[in-house]
Amino acid sequence: MSNKSFGSDLFYYAITYIVPMIVGFMLVPIFTERFTTEEFGQYSLINSTVGLLGIISVNWINVAFIRFYSTSEKEQREDQLISISFLMALLTASVLSILIYVGAVLGITEKIIPEKYALISIVLLFSANIHSFMFSYLRAKRKARFATILTSVTVFSRFLLFLYLLDVIQSPINALILSTIISDIIYIAVVILKDRKGLRLIKRSDIDFEYIKPYVKYGLPFILILGVHWLLTLSDRYMIEFLRNSDEVGIYSINYSFAQQIMMPLITIFMTTAEPILFRLSENNTETELNGVLNKIFKYFLLVLIPCAVGLAAVSDNLASLFIKNDFQQGYIIMPIVTFGFLFLGIRQYFNKSLEIIKRSKEIANISVIAALVNIGLNFVLIPMYGYIGAAYATLIAYVVYFLLSYYKTVNLTTIKISFSKAHVQTIIAALSMGACVYGVGRFPFGNVILEIIVQIIIGMIVYALILLAFGTVKNEKKFILEKLGKVRKKVAK
Repeated sequence: MSNKSFGSDLFYYAITYIVPMIVGFMLVPIFTERFTTEEFGQYSLINSTVGLLGIISVNWINVAFIRFYSTSEKEQREDQLISISFLMALLTASVLSILIYVGAVLGITEKIIPEKYALISIVLLFSANIHSFMFSYLRAKRKARFATILTSVTVFSRFLLFLYLLDVIQSPINALILSTIISDIIYIAVVILKDRKGLRLIKRSDIDFEYIKPYVKYGLPFILILGVHWLLTLSDRYMIEFLRNSDEVGIYSINYSFAQQIMMPLITIFMTTAEPILFRLSENNTETELNGVLNKIFKYFLLVLIPCAVGLAAVSDNLASLFIKNDFQQGYIIMPIVTFGFLFLGIRQYFNKSLEIIKRSKEIANISVIAALVNIGLNFVLIPMYGYIGAAYATLIAYVVYFLLSYYKTVNLTTIKISFSKAHVQTIIAALSMGACVYGVGRFPFGNVILEIIVQIIIGMIVYALILLAFGTVKNEKKFILEKLGKVRKKVAK
C-alpha cells in the first residue's frame, strides 16, 4: 500500500464523514429547541429499531459484499454478486416491514414504533437499506471521491429539507424521518444513473446458488456480530425507556449522540479506508506486508483518536453549554464516559479485522455476545439506581470487555495482528498531557464560551504536537511532510 493510495482515500472518506458531523452539530441546537425530551426519546427509539432491522436485512450483506468483491472481479462475476446482494436485501426488508406493520397495528410495538409512525418507519427502512448498499458498492469499487461529493450534497439536502419540513409538518419526528427518506432517494438515484452500466441490480440469469454459499456462510454470522454491536450501542435506549421513562431516553440520546458525532466519524474514516485495502492485500500479498500495513494504519488511528477522546472529555462542559439547550443540557456528564467507550470500541475493530481476514467471523460473534451480555446485565443493575448515567457506565465497561476479549482471541488465533509499541505509549502520554493542559485552561474565567473552546483547542494541539516531536513518534511523518513542502516550494519558485 502506498502512502499516496491510502492518503487519497482517507482524505475523501474524511470529508464523507466530517460533513455529516458538522451538520450534526448544527442540528443539535435545533433538536434541543424544537423537540421535547419525550419526543426526541421517541425518535431515538424509532431510529434505533430501524438500525437493528437494517442489520438483519442489509448490513451483513454489505460486509460480505465488500469482502468478496475483489475476488468476484477477478472471476468476472461481479454482476452476479451485485444481483444476489441486492435481491437478498430487498427480500429480508420486505419480510421485516410486514412484521413492523402487524406489530404496530396490534399494539405490540407501541412503546417503540407506535402505529402512527409505522408506515413512515417502513419507508425509512427501505430507503436506508438501499442507500447503505449503494455506499458499500462505491467502497468496494474504491470510488472514494464520488462517494464523498454525493454524501456531502445529500447531507446538506437533508438538513435544508428538515428545516423546511419543520415549518410545514406539525410533527418534528415526521419532518426528520421524511427529510432522511428524501435524501436517501436522491443518493440512490444518483448512484444508479452515474454507474448504470456497472451497477446491474437485478439480473435473474446471474443467480447461482452454489456460488452464494460461501458468501452467505461468511456474512450470516455478522447478523449476530452487528446485532450484538447494536445491543452495545443502542439497546440502552430501550432499557432506559422500560426502566425509567422517555424523557431520560431523550436526554441520554442527545448527549450520547453528540459524543458519537465526533468519535464515530473519525473511527469510521480510518476503517472505511483501510478495509478494502486490507482485504485486497490479503488476496495478493505476503503476511509480513499485510501486518506492516495493518500496524501502520493502527498507528495513525491512535495518533488521531486518543487525543480527540481526551480533548472531548476535557471540553465537554463547554461544548454542552454552547450547543445543547433546555432540559437536555443536564446530561452532558455522560459525554466523557461514552467518549472513552467509543475509543475502546474503535481500537477493538482493528483486532477483529485480523479475525475477519482469516475468515473467523464466528469468533467475533462469540466475543460480541459476551460483551453484549455484560452490557445488558450492567444496565439492569445500574439504570434503576443511577438512570441514564448508569447506562453510560455500563456501555463503557462493556466496550472495555469487548476490546480485551478481541485482543485475547487475536493473540491466540492468528499471526495477523496489532503489535503494541513504544509509539503507542508515547501517544497516550502526549494525549494525557494535552488533556491536563486543556482542562487547566478551562478553569480560567474567559467570560466567552466560544473563545474559551478555541483557546483550549489551539493550546491542546500545540502541546500534543510538541510532545510527539520531542519523543520522535512522528519522525518519519515529519520527514515526509517536509519533503512534500520542499517539492511544493520548488514548483512555486519555478
